[in-house]
Amino acid sequence: MLLRFAPLIRVSTEKQANKGESLRTQNAQIRQYVKSLDGVIPDNCLVYSGQEHATPDIERVKLERLLHDSSKDKFDAVIVCDASRWSRDNLKSKEGLNVLRKHGIRFFVGTMEYDLYNPEHNFILGMSAEVGELQARQQSLKSITNRIEKARRGIPTGGKIPHGRTYDKETNQWGIDSEKKKNIEWAAREYLNGESLVEISKVLGMNFTNLWKILTKRSGSEYEISFKAPKLNINETVSIQIPPLLDRETILAIKKQAQANKTYHHGEMKYQYLLSRMVFCKHCGYALMGQTNHGKTQYYRHPRQRKNECTVNSFIPAKALGEAVITALLQTFGDVERIEKAMQKAIPDFSKINQMHDDLTHLEDKKKIVIQQRDRLVKLAAIGALSDDEVTKQIKSFREQLKSLQESIYILEQDLETVPDVAQIKKQSLFAGRVLVDILKHPSKKAIDKMLAAPFEKQRKLIEYAFSGKDRKGNRLGVYVEKTNDPANPWKFEIRAILDQVIDFYLDEAGVTSFPTYLPRQAHLLLCSL
Repeated sequence: MLLRFAPLIRVSTEKQANKGESLRTQNAQIRQYVKSLDGVIPDNCLVYSGQEHATPDIERVKLERLLHDSSKDKFDAVIVCDASRWSRDNLKSKEGLNVLRKHGIRFFVGTMEYDLYNPEHNFILGMSAEVGELQARQQSLKSITNRIEKARRGIPTGGKIPHGRTYDKETNQWGIDSEKKKNIEWAAREYLNGESLVEISKVLGMNFTNLWKILTKRSGSEYEISFKAPKLNINETVSIQIPPLLDRETILAIKKQAQANKTYHHGEMKYQYLLSRMVFCKHCGYALMGQTNHGKTQYYRHPRQRKNECTVNSFIPAKALGEAVITALLQTFGDVERIEKAMQKAIPDFSKINQMHDDLTHLEDKKKIVIQQRDRLVKLAAIGALSDDEVTKQIKSFREQLKSLQESIYILEQDLETVPDVAQIKKQSLFAGRVLVDILKHPSKKAIDKMLAAPFEKQRKLIEYAFSGKDRKGNRLGVYVEKTNDPANPWKFEIRAILDQVIDFYLDEAGVTSFPTYLPRQAHLLLCSL
């Protein structure tokens, strides 16, 4: 009966596998060895060949498959061209040889059989694996050290370069892909204006997840490359300076918007709570939850069964707290919404108008490119260069992208139609100045009463304006609740709002608010906020 051989033929890199010379050479050698040994290679034993790392500790799928199949009576012996093709990790070599020994599989290097029960033969195989492991580790160390040094000189050393950048290997200079930069700038503006990132990605024909990573992590001026090799005790990150796609302020605004989406903009609620996700326990830091009782009275209460238990368990009346916070904010900051609204209507931002024109031109150019790509697809389909499935899949993608582009173009065109002319701007500028003077001169009680009677959406907008972001210590802005030992005023509240302002007030059991006698001057803070 002929001896059935399972050849293990491997190369270390994908490049070697693609060129195929080493694989072909090993294959020819092994076939000659098997012929000399009067053996045979079954067709189902030709699957243990291809590209796998020679580096120790790297998973070798083909070897694992061979070892797994050794118990299935598919082959009688394993053959390799030389011992290094078996393993460069002595521990894994021993484990693999134990598996072959257990299932009665013989082992050949070339035409020489190694007796897996012979101590001397096992010693030779072990020494070969140790030498191979040494060479592999030395090669890995040289490789990663060279890559780190190149990265320190600003040279990309592996993988794709960051989106929207170019790199000239001859001059070692980084550059910008202007078209991709315009795409990311437009995406950033749309996202900050409240547009869905899913819709934005459709317009650009980009993967949603990839676009999000670019906006939040890969659009700045630093490109970080991490080098990790635990067995070589290397764990280093090198930062390369590259041309940014977005300025630092825009990136921070995107992250701030994302944080808001995860906190107080996140999810739909059955009941509306003015300070939802903005009231915190000062003792433990947890956000208080809104709760509505059977009588439809709303409260804020401490969350239960959390990792850090807190002794605060009383209920805080939501209506009284909301009114107190609005009063404090308007007394401190003035009617910010009214001023901003008047100023925005009166004095258009010419840079934004110019940007809108640029965006319109950019989207129209992109639409032309997509139409050209679609037309090329139609021509290829007409001559039979593509299958029906390929045409259907690609034409659907083009249609979706064109639809999203057209919608964005339409919105921009409508917005540009509402831009006032020069004469209107002059009149409205004078009006805006008068509004600002009026707000600063007159008391804010009228504005407070008006805001307390306003719809929920308007009140919530003021709250979000005041509590967007974090303070200098990294804590979220909002209302921090503290339990007192005063029966008359059992609750003390601390408002941490924009401009690093901190306002303290008290709330008694009846929901009556007690403010400090001094509040910062409205005019000063108002001018700062503008």
